[in-house]
Amino acid sequence: MKYDKEMYLDSGIYGYGDEDISCHKEKIVKCRKTHECCTCNKEIKIGENALHESGFMDGEVVNAYTCIECIEEWLEESGQVELDEE
Repeated sequence: MKYDKEMYLDSGIYGYGDEDISCHKEKIVKCRKTHECCTCNKEIKIGENALHESGFMDGEVVNAYTCIECIEEWLEESGQVELDEE
């Protein structure tokens, strides 16, 4: 991970605003099985870190895994981090 853990957790990549999500939780996890990134559809392999978000929406359980690379790209594109210009 290129940035502090809190940057990934506070990235706002999903942009939840008006949606009614109850019991919302998010954390950086080391994957114990493969998952598909909900942003780029890349396979997140066993042992890789990912952002896992879960909760309830419209009475249904929702889970989302996002690869670290997608969050880093979002942080950079949204201007939340300063890029070193070489």
